[in-house]
Amino acid sequence: MIFFKRENRYVLDSSSIIDGRVIHLFEKKFLEGKIIIPLLVKSIVKKFVGTKVDRVVNILKRNAHVEFVVDQGNGLVEEVCVLQIAHKKRAKVLTTSDEVWRQAKLFPRVQIIDIRDIYRALTPIFTPNKLISVRILKKGLHPHEGVGYIEGIKIVVENGAKFINQTINARVTTMLSFDTGNLVFCTLENKLGDTSIVSKKDRDLRPENRIG
Repeated sequence: MIFFKRENRYVLDSSSIIDGRVIHLFEKKFLEGKIIIPLLVKSIVKKFVGTKVDRVVNILKRNAHVEFVVDQGNGLVEEVCVLQIAHKKRAKVLTTSDEVWRQAKLFPRVQIIDIRDIYRALTPIFTPNKLISVRILKKGLHPHEGVGYIEGIKIVVENGAKFINQTINARVTTMLSFDTGNLVFCTLENKLGDTSIVSKKDRDLRPENRIG
């Protein structure tokens, strides 16, 4: 699934690089196109994360063409510099910064893409009491917990540790949101007369899995 056309150009600000999720958007091909990084942005990121900025850039280079541009900001704040370059290059700005949005009214033709909004659209909704099926891959921090993943979201199932490498039914109790992603806590579903384990045969018999 590609959100935007491959020929698109994206200017990254420091907030998008430090946030880190932009890497996954290009790795998973949700975004494709050319990445433009002003040297001012790179220097700002380096102040925060040091040489890790080079590792991030190398990962981005594996999934897109990356161009560094010498900004002619002459002391302009980062947000204005990024928006000016995006305007000149006819590119979109990828950000997690509210300040970019505030400055963007000076550049009405520049499209701003908030990485947080993309992730909200991609994130499955885990409301309390929702029944889900998840494959348990490992134990959690506590010996009785089982851990699995759905669309990259970590699912922690109470009393799920004994079902490693099995798919089980679990009921959502709560979901916590962090800057780095979401964490879902569940209880093992074990109603009277039911089983928490979903066998391959049962999955194959579900209507959504039938062919024809």
